[in-house]
Amino acid sequence: MVVKLGLIGCGAIARTHVINIKKNIKNAKIVAIYDLYLTAAQKLIEDTKIESKICYSIDELINENIDAVMICSRNDAHLEPILKAIHHNKYVFTEKPLVDNAKDCKKIIAAEISGNKRLIQVGFMRRYDPFYQEMKTEMTSGNIGEPLMGYCRHFTTHPATSYFKTENMINDAFIHEIDILHWLFEDRYQSIQVQFARQNSLNINEQLYDPQIVTIKFKKGAIVNTYLSQNSQYGYDVMCQIIGEKGIVQLPDMPSIETRYNQNISRHIDKDWTKRFDLAYKLEIKDFINRVAREMPLHGPSSWDGYIAAVTADAAIQSQKNQKPVQISYDKKPDFY
Repeated sequence: MVVKLGLIGCGAIARTHVINIKKNIKNAKIVAIYDLYLTAAQKLIEDTKIESKICYSIDELINENIDAVMICSRNDAHLEPILKAIHHNKYVFTEKPLVDNAKDCKKIIAAEISGNKRLIQVGFMRRYDPFYQEMKTEMTSGNIGEPLMGYCRHFTTHPATSYFKTENMINDAFIHEIDILHWLFEDRYQSIQVQFARQNSLNINEQLYDPQIVTIKFKKGAIVNTYLSQNSQYGYDVMCQIIGEKGIVQLPDMPSIETRYNQNISRHIDKDWTKRFDLAYKLEIKDFINRVAREMPLHGPSSWDGYIAAVTADAAIQSQKNQKPVQISYDKKPDFY
């Protein structure tokens, strides 16, 4: 079965997925696309040479002869197409976050449960990254004992857009740490605090406080600090280190070759995120497509995972405003998930 896809949103991440599907996934084809800006849809088709129909509304795309919808639009534009796709019994792969607030997550969860079929996968691609999967294996094996504390770093060279704001640091960047730490520790969050460090004078976004430090505490007592910056200047840099009772597990400092010459030791650092998680992006889409094609239950991050991330992100944004710890509470997890 060739899975027929409808794409909503034609920005940078959409381009990554389109190229991946065209080059690497033989059992899927993007047959329809929609973007609020017609020129963006036209340019994506022109640049990637895909044969897709341009739709002029979300409704038109949903009603096309498609098996699944890929949502790569802005965070605040996810809710409508997701609910409409569920109503039409279409599978959905949506980029993170599921939506940009917990209230709307509950609407999606209710709709999905009412249909009695899991239709949604959220694009938390780090779960598909081989290095994070190795960390997960080590932690569940018990080799390092119970996890006690941790450290994360999430730096990008420059802000993705000129309108990247303080709260975007949570929903567009730290949202990845929210999901992956929840997955690694297999524990719920208890509280979160965001603090603003000394501000980077090279930051040109007036509505962005940069850098930020997030301290998150788990129910079982573990604490993880995450350092966030959109203005590293030197490149894209992600780190995760977990300290246990009898050992430490961490990502490789920079997953690239080391070169020694002319009295120097060096490693290349990529400018953006596309190369670092290239394989993870490929694997998450491949998993989604294969399960849709075979009508197997979806296995990737669910709407419930999206809800956990949204509740935590809402608390983090609240902490940004008062610089104080904020307690986190979640609804009871439905048996459906």
